[in-house]
Amino acid sequence: MLDKQDLQAIKELIDTSIAASEERMTAKIDAAVTASEERMTAKIDATEERMTAKIDASENRIMAYIETAVMPNFQLLAEGHQTLLETLAPKSRVDNLEDDVVFLKSVVKSLMQEVSELKKAQ
Repeated sequence: MLDKQDLQAIKELIDTSIAASEERMTAKIDAAVTASEERMTAKIDATEERMTAKIDASENRIMAYIETAVMPNFQLLAEGHQTLLETLAPKSRVDNLEDDVVFLKSVVKSLMQEVSELKKAQ
């Protein structure tokens, strides 16, 4: 029959065997997790590269559109604006003309009063 020491030795052997089995399982799980992480990282990197390429292509198309369609219109607008600036009278000249108009109005009003008085006198 087995005595207490024999049972203790068997228990230690079983515990050692279980611990070794757990270590092997932990190592397998760690390896599987690492492999899975590497695959996911590779897929993410590939997706990022594809998206970056698509964004770059889209940016190039937008810039080409701006250069061919939008910028010429801005140039035409700027030229039209320049033409307007060249043909408009300067503010100082407009101010002088306004002063002249006020003066002429007062002269015409005065002359109209004189004409009216002369008509009454006849």
